[in-house]
Amino acid sequence: MFASLAAWATDEKAVLKALGCSLAIIEFDPSGTILTANENFCKTLGYDLAEIKGQHHRIFVDPAEANGGGYKAFWSKLARGEFHACEYKRSAKGGREVWIQASYNPVMNAKGVVNKVVKVATNITAEKLKNAEFESKLNAISRVQAVIEFSPGGEIITANANFLALLGYQLDEIKGQHHRMFVAPSEGQSPDYEAFWRKLNSGEAISASFKRIGKGGKEVWIQASYNPIFDMNGKVTKVVKFANDITDLTEIGAGLARLADNKIDQRIDKAFSPTFEKLRVDFNIAHDKLQQALLHIADGTTAIHAGALQISTAADDLSHRTEQQAASLEETAAALDQITATLKKSADGATHARDVVSAADRDAKTSAIVVRQAVEAMDAIATSARQISQIIGVIDEIAFQTNLLALNAGVEAARAGDAGRGFAVVASEVRALAQRSAEAAKEIKSLISASSTQVDTGVKLVAETGKSLDRILGQVTEINGVMDEIASGAKEQSAGLAEVNIAVNQMDQVTQQNAAMVEETTAASHSLSQEAMRLSGLLAEFQIGRPEGEPSIRSALQKAVPHAFRSTATGMKPSRDAGPAKRAARGIASRSNPQSAATSQTKVVNGAPLESGSGAWEEF
Repeated sequence: MFASLAAWATDEKAVLKALGCSLAIIEFDPSGTILTANENFCKTLGYDLAEIKGQHHRIFVDPAEANGGGYKAFWSKLARGEFHACEYKRSAKGGREVWIQASYNPVMNAKGVVNKVVKVATNITAEKLKNAEFESKLNAISRVQAVIEFSPGGEIITANANFLALLGYQLDEIKGQHHRMFVAPSEGQSPDYEAFWRKLNSGEAISASFKRIGKGGKEVWIQASYNPIFDMNGKVTKVVKFANDITDLTEIGAGLARLADNKIDQRIDKAFSPTFEKLRVDFNIAHDKLQQALLHIADGTTAIHAGALQISTAADDLSHRTEQQAASLEETAAALDQITATLKKSADGATHARDVVSAADRDAKTSAIVVRQAVEAMDAIATSARQISQIIGVIDEIAFQTNLLALNAGVEAARAGDAGRGFAVVASEVRALAQRSAEAAKEIKSLISASSTQVDTGVKLVAETGKSLDRILGQVTEINGVMDEIASGAKEQSAGLAEVNIAVNQMDQVTQQNAAMVEETTAASHSLSQEAMRLSGLLAEFQIGRPEGEPSIRSALQKAVPHAFRSTATGMKPSRDAGPAKRAARGIASRSNPQSAATSQTKVVNGAPLESGSGAWEEF
């Protein structure tokens, strides 16, 4: 028997030693005085055995707790042999807080009297802190979120105050009820709802936005997560749901969706919870500002469109008139070019005529000299003719005397008879010769007389010719002076027209540039009108609405500037052909080639020919 007791004691010591390797063990007497402690305990509390041996247990507890009645009762119970096991907060060396899971075990002697108390403890400080942190987090979540717990089948186990307030129930109204009481009947009977709980029972967490039905049919939107809770074997024991009320956010989302759908005519008038009330107010302020901005944009767009239409009409009219003026200037420039060329040709002709007249003047002067010389020569001829006539008279007289002598010689020869017959023959021959000389002298005299008459006539004619040439010379001199004046005037006119032509060309270029600028302005006004129409089309996609009694800017503008809302004038169509910008280049090119510009018979304005006889000159 003693042997078995010894063996049992040995075995017990071995067991205690083994437990001491992993557990903190300390022994007290029944009053609480420390008898001994193992190394694990000393490490847990941070003491050496010598520091605590003989000290009372109260060194490990808070002074307030040690001085309380509960602490004394605690040791009284242990002294009576009552066992205690629990979690305890103890103070380690330096005041450090330590949590232990411990059992206080009274050890009795053979008489049943407690002779010591053995405390076996495990340090659970880390687990306690972790659990405290976890509980703090859960409490924090519970303070701000709606929390409800379900059985795996969906029956309600419990719910916090936030959840109850959110749905409007008391806990006893929902405890034991199924989750489907929070959903619409059609949803609660749907296959999707059954699948929802099957997923949770399979351990799958679900997080989404849900619409739930509160007490009295109140619709509530929540952002919730359903979280399966597992036991040690991985089996789902319950489902914890954490939810936030997003009903107000859903309203805001619906309002934003309406805005995204271009519906700017619905405010959120229902008050939100204090948390989101400012968001609702800000949404309404933003909504109102956007609505007002779009209303102003819409009215302004109408005014812009009307103004752009008026500008476009005026620009089209100005473009039309500018094109006509450009065409008129172009024709004017061409005509001036032609006139300039004609005047230049006339000036050249006048210069040539002046040269011809000058040559004629010189020839006339030369002719006058020749005529005077001819008159002098004719006078000399007349004098010579008179002298010849006198000589012929002498010859005629000699012939007459010779004839008389021959007659006398014949008479004497006749008287002499035969002795004078030869002399008579000679005298007869001399008389015949004298008669022929007399006849020749008469003929010469007659010819000389006729020649003298003709010479006198020629002298008179030459004299008259000289007088005529003198008169012609005076007239040619006068004509030469006039031609000099004409040539000088033609040159001055040509120079003046050249300057006018330069000025007209400059006006033409400026007009063409103005026409190009007008065309750009017209295009810009049409573009502005199109942009205004496009903006109106975009605004038409919005359902803006207008506060009652608020007049539109369009109506105010129609009263102030009604002409801005009139339709385009009839027949005033903008030019769509090659505009002034292109004709400007053509006009400038024509200036460099006046001949081609001058020969152009028609111009084109707005795609139609403009005859030179049209009203363009009058308009110009």
